[in-house]
Amino acid sequence: MSSATFRSLQGKHFAFFGGTAGIGFAAAQALAAEGASIALIGRSQSTGQSAVSTLKSAGAGEVAFLEGDLSTLKGGQAAAAKVQAWSPVLDGVVHSALTACNEKRMTADGLEFYYAMQYQVRITIDSLLRDNLAASGDGRIVHLAGPAPKMLTPNLNDLQYEKTSWGFYKACIGTHNLFFMFIQEARLRWQQQAISIAAVCVSSTKTKMQLDPSMPLLMRLSNYFAVTPEVSAQNIITYMRWRKIEEKDRFGIFWDYKKSQISEPQQPEQSARQLWSYTKQIAAMKGVVLDAM
Repeated sequence: MSSATFRSLQGKHFAFFGGTAGIGFAAAQALAAEGASIALIGRSQSTGQSAVSTLKSAGAGEVAFLEGDLSTLKGGQAAAAKVQAWSPVLDGVVHSALTACNEKRMTADGLEFYYAMQYQVRITIDSLLRDNLAASGDGRIVHLAGPAPKMLTPNLNDLQYEKTSWGFYKACIGTHNLFFMFIQEARLRWQQQAISIAAVCVSSTKTKMQLDPSMPLLMRLSNYFAVTPEVSAQNIITYMRWRKIEEKDRFGIFWDYKKSQISEPQQPEQSARQLWSYTKQIAAMKGVVLDAM
């Protein structure tokens, strides 16, 4: 690709939720090297401050670590408010916060752990920051994902597993299908907003989470054939660097980490509408109003 393919990142502001390590941090380093300003949102002050130092050395324009709880709706709301205070105008948001859990757990909100962290809180943050992203004239959102088959889609009538049995692959991997549905529905509802949303699918990646004893054995074994975070981060970097995102690519999915190619989501339309409404209702039940939805 020629340099004309990419835009300058000098003076642009990006927020990385869960970007203090792994794939998100690899992407943040690449953007920092081009002079972008970066906010990292995470739990650990020590890890966050170490990451800030690395990004400053890489050449970032401005770097901040914002402590945040990304497992609850109020925590997500508070994190979004900190980002808005850091920069009212945003050029990009990246969601890469992941964690390991091989048994059913509930968050402080009473929501299933993976549903909360990998879907509900992410979408809550997107909705709260939508207007800040649109204010840049070309706001971009990335959700780190995996190429989840539709057969693993959680039951939309039992997303908290109150009636059906919990399983790691359906809860963790299948949850990615939920934000594929979100992207598909956002294509209809947010079309007039100056924003774009992409899910970036990756394969097994050498991260601390991949080797966590809480992960299933198959996931841990796959680490021996995994790629580096820098390889998995490439489509995140590309998406944020592109000078222009074509209309057909504004709401889509990078299915293959080896290709910078976006496809439209192909989720059931009724399911996508149902999930959109459910997401807004759950947020309201926890005291977070999502006017953008």
